[in-house]
Amino acid sequence: MPGLLKMLGLPDMPMLSVFLLLTMIVLGAMLLGWFADVLLRDAGFGVMFNTGILLLGAFAGAWLWNRYGIPTRFPAEAVRAGIATGSGLLLLITLAVIRP
Repeated sequence: MPGLLKMLGLPDMPMLSVFLLLTMIVLGAMLLGWFADVLLRDAGFGVMFNTGILLLGAFAGAWLWNRYGIPTRFPAEAVRAGIATGSGLLLLITLAVIRP
């Protein structure tokens, strides 16, 4: 488990803290998925599928930023959170636009 946490860029934490962090991430993604479903209406994919797309885009964006990111003067955790949120929303909107 510590190796997986390090790979994701997280510090070594107790299992309860990991569980709470993952719960907050999933609930936040579900909230954004619901909000995206309200905004996209018929172009959306449904709350749960929106949530999955958001999480996939967020993990991909955070991983790419962690690997190829440009150093900034802002805290790394704040930049990674912003990049993850933005990339998840960008993937969802892109898929909604190109959806036949």
